[in-house]
Amino acid sequence: MNNTRPSGTFFAAQIQSTLGVQALTLVIVIAIWELIGRTGILFAELFPPMLEILQSLWRYVATPLLLPHLKASLYEVGGALAFAMITGIPLGILWGSRSSWLEIVEPLILYAAVVPKIVIFPVFILFLGIDVHSKLAVGAIAAFFPISLLTIAGMREVKKVYVDVARTAGASAYQIATHVYLPAIAGQVFTGIRLGMGAAVTGALLAETKIAKAGLGFMIVEYYGQFRIAEMYSLLLFIFILAALTNWAMKALFARLSPSARASQDAGMYF
Repeated sequence: MNNTRPSGTFFAAQIQSTLGVQALTLVIVIAIWELIGRTGILFAELFPPMLEILQSLWRYVATPLLLPHLKASLYEVGGALAFAMITGIPLGILWGSRSSWLEIVEPLILYAAVVPKIVIFPVFILFLGIDVHSKLAVGAIAAFFPISLLTIAGMREVKKVYVDVARTAGASAYQIATHVYLPAIAGQVFTGIRLGMGAAVTGALLAETKIAKAGLGFMIVEYYGQFRIAEMYSLLLFIFILAALTNWAMKALFARLSPSARASQDAGMYF
């Protein structure tokens, strides 16, 4: 009891200090932005007043103007992340469980991971068209690599004795994967999913900026072409807020699912 209370107090104080620094940083950035925009000392057209950006953001939130584009982007990013998880986690477990397979597969994955996924976007357009499915495919390919690679990294850390005991007890390959490997690599898998989410957002929205009929990336490029800078920034801010909320939700989910994270009271230590 006596040891838990000081650690909890220290953790709360650390969180308050972190939030204070983040809030102060945000205030300084906004102040510098307003100073540049109102004085015109540096490209005033590119620094519209923050109030104008927030008004534009509120218009998007309060009206259905953004809804069809938001649906398109959420479909692309959500579908890409789901596909990457469904393929990347099982393949990562499969490849990581066999050292002979890993020696063949891992170099190929590492080489392919560094290739910009946007360069194969024309191939997806040929097969899937210019609708949302080609953007989903780019996001899925981008998200697959961090998820599979971190799953493989987690598999390397699983102690062989656990697998040997499970096999001695007569566990099947599926039971070993779900009851031995998955609990042991949960931290790495969740890290891969969070990184994969960022890759999916980047891949899908970047593809939208090239050729699309709808989506947040499509709108950003449209506003840039029309030099509607405040609206463009408001959309970027909207995307940032959505990403931050999703990231927070994933950290909270991992903290609930991982006993070690609850014990340390810091789900972020794994990411």
